[in-house]
Amino acid sequence: MKQRREKKNVVFGIIAVIVGVMLLASMPMATAKLYGDANGDGVIDEDDMTYVLQIIAGVEEENELADANQDGEIDARDATYIKNIILGNAPHPGKTLRIAIGAEPDDLNPLTMYSHSQSDLPKFFNGLVKFDENLDLAPDLAESWDVSAGGKEYTFHLRQDVKWHDGEEFTADDVKYTYDLIRSGEITAMIPMAIEYEDIEEVEIVDDYTVEFTLSEGIVPFRERFAVAILPKHLLEDEDLTETDFWQNPVGTGPYEFKEWAKGDKLVMVANPNYFAGAPVISELTFVFVPEETARVSLLKGGEVDITKIDARTKKTLTGESGIEIYTMPAANWYGLTLPTKTVPFTDKKVRQAIAYAINKQLILDTIFYGEGEVAYGPFRNSSWVYNQDIEYNYDPDKARQLLAQAGYNDTDGDGIVEKDGKKLEFPLIYPVANIERRDIAIAVKTDLAAVGINAELEGLSWSEIKARLHDDPYTVSWGSPYDPDVLNYKLWHSKFLYQGWYNPACYDNPAVDALLDEGRTTLDTEKRKRIYGEFQERLVDDQPIAFFVFSDYVYAVNDQLAGIIPRPGPHGAGVRGGMTGELWWNVEDWDIEQ
Repeated sequence: MKQRREKKNVVFGIIAVIVGVMLLASMPMATAKLYGDANGDGVIDEDDMTYVLQIIAGVEEENELADANQDGEIDARDATYIKNIILGNAPHPGKTLRIAIGAEPDDLNPLTMYSHSQSDLPKFFNGLVKFDENLDLAPDLAESWDVSAGGKEYTFHLRQDVKWHDGEEFTADDVKYTYDLIRSGEITAMIPMAIEYEDIEEVEIVDDYTVEFTLSEGIVPFRERFAVAILPKHLLEDEDLTETDFWQNPVGTGPYEFKEWAKGDKLVMVANPNYFAGAPVISELTFVFVPEETARVSLLKGGEVDITKIDARTKKTLTGESGIEIYTMPAANWYGLTLPTKTVPFTDKKVRQAIAYAINKQLILDTIFYGEGEVAYGPFRNSSWVYNQDIEYNYDPDKARQLLAQAGYNDTDGDGIVEKDGKKLEFPLIYPVANIERRDIAIAVKTDLAAVGINAELEGLSWSEIKARLHDDPYTVSWGSPYDPDVLNYKLWHSKFLYQGWYNPACYDNPAVDALLDEGRTTLDTEKRKRIYGEFQERLVDDQPIAFFVFSDYVYAVNDQLAGIIPRPGPHGAGVRGGMTGELWWNVEDWDIEQ
């Protein structure tokens, strides 16, 4: 590692060198030894196959890189391995990728994720389907599927060339086991999963490679729920799922296999040479746990990691940095403030509307997110096909004061805080203490509310503390989905999700909105669905159960030697589990490292 300070004396110089050597020794870089490059010309091609054969014949001298499969010997198997590398049937030895993330997960259970669409947790697993670069559904473990005319029956035809990482065959038994497990409620999570899949009436195995789902009604966007990770029945059916070590050492069907988890340090996975879609070129993928962003950026600059998600404010300092490329991805991730509709004073719609008018959204976007995103007026970005441009709630403190007065709140004692019937308009405003962005939003909201006579007392809490007070106190919330408009919004706004974990955090209960959400998910006609969700937005924004502030973009700093990166819109789920499901590396199995 390069030392960036002058050595004050010999002792400090020696210490710095030792620390640098130790750090480099523990952190292999992306441009590791290129095993298979037998002739040492920097590329792996047919010339290397010839060179290996010449070594075997005694024409050329042995060298380390000629041992392509790294078994300690140079023989005909290395020539075959090189051929498979060229054909894309074997991982590219020596190409390692290191991703620095801010937090370490508790386990590697894909079913306890925030979002079913992100359950390919670090590429160990596959779903029946997956999302492509345009967020359209594409085949994964299922090579094709049929949907009945009414949308109530789904028949999936499974690939017949898939094996689990332990060599066992993948079949329809695994699919049925997984969905029955989800529906049973046996898997507990921060977000309840069983309620998302309660519309499945039956999962039937037709044969080893065909499985049929029957739904209680034809739900248009239900197909997206088939992206959930499939688990191995043969390893889990006899296990106590609360005690098994499977979640610490998973076996999947995905492009990468579990290798090592050094708690507090890193998680290492290696390319699956038998992956049904072809072995990844990058042979080793490592997530390094580094809590501080400044430390992650320092490692990136030093070439010791290859990717890290960064704060928008850091983007400006890294733009133009040699060897680093910046990727900015539009995300459906919105920030806002819950206004619990069953708690006084938020039972009064005029108070909720006043709070929404009082917040300077553009200032939040510019000062906290450095302009990386857009102002939010509802749960959809303006690029969404269902976005209603007539719902914009702009910053208007005078309008806020007017609404408060209409609700009976006036500052009669001149202390700067409005009151009604002798009770001041003040309340706690809670935020996750470890989240800097939400803390800064809370500070901005407190300032804006004070300007219209509302006193918000800030409290930074742990997630468990927030959950205990979720339905009583306003908190700086963040959600969002770029998928079908039903996928998340049904759970956030429908009254059937009242008091269901983190869903419907504002305790919103509007029968007209319930009816629109029910109609939207069962209507096939696209234009009619657009009208339905347009009206849904009008009613939601008029009620203001959540005051929407901004959509934030995701920003990543990346080693510019990486090739194959395809940014796509990200959900709120990007960054959960410490960032392991960050959307930038959704197709990491197709990446390469340019030498």
